[in-house]
Amino acid sequence: MYLDPGFGGMLVQVIVAITAVGGGLLFSFRKKIIKLFFKNKPQAPAPVNISVQNTADGVVDMLNNETK
Repeated sequence: MYLDPGFGGMLVQVIVAITAVGGGLLFSFRKKIIKLFFKNKPQAPAPVNISVQNTADGVVDMLNNETK
């Protein structure tokens, strides 16, 4: 079997093109690939800071965070 002397250059170009396309695909799907390997753990809800205030009539007001 005879291989043309210019075949080596063409082979290098094909390898470079395949590498470039593969790198572009990996770059464009990087977030999905990361999610595939690292599953996110469910996060606990953030704590809510509630201030308790006594009103003049003795009723506890827990929903109002403003000072009067």
